[in-house]
Amino acid sequence: MGYNMPTEIKLIELEAEIEIILRSLRVTFKKVNLVKEVSVQLICEDFGVIVNAINRSDYAYINKITMENFPNYRYIYISTFDDLLEAKEEIIWTLMQSGYMKFIRTKFERQFKNLMMSGFGNKIIDERLKRWGDQPKFKFFVEENKEARQLPVNMVLAPDPAFFDMMP
Repeated sequence: MGYNMPTEIKLIELEAEIEIILRSLRVTFKKVNLVKEVSVQLICEDFGVIVNAINRSDYAYINKITMENFPNYRYIYISTFDDLLEAKEEIIWTLMQSGYMKFIRTKFERQFKNLMMSGFGNKIIDERLKRWGDQPKFKFFVEENKEARQLPVNMVLAPDPAFFDMMP
């Protein structure tokens, strides 16, 4: 009884949830059905990202078809069994690799500042530190982010407004 199995949702519900996530992030997208009743692709052309909503966890065929039709994009796969909060973070991190934070900072300045002040700046730092680990080639960035983690966000942004723009 202690472990709850993920609840499967329907593909149409998953598609709607992903649309809500993308709209809340102020990202434009178009929809394509490469394999009807199996997947829906939400294409964020401005950032070169495709979010694949799939109704099963085996995505090898969908991956192949998506890559053939949309080469050189970043791909995200979210199945009907996945946790949507984790999926939202994966969408954000992937969009950030394509310049999303600069887009938000320059187009929606007030929302950017509210987002950073609400703790998201620290989540970005934590994710960066997780990705960089203890690799010597990232020593400068690791130290810079550890220092920034100890400061209020407005003190980090004052000398470097683009500090949160990049995700490795």
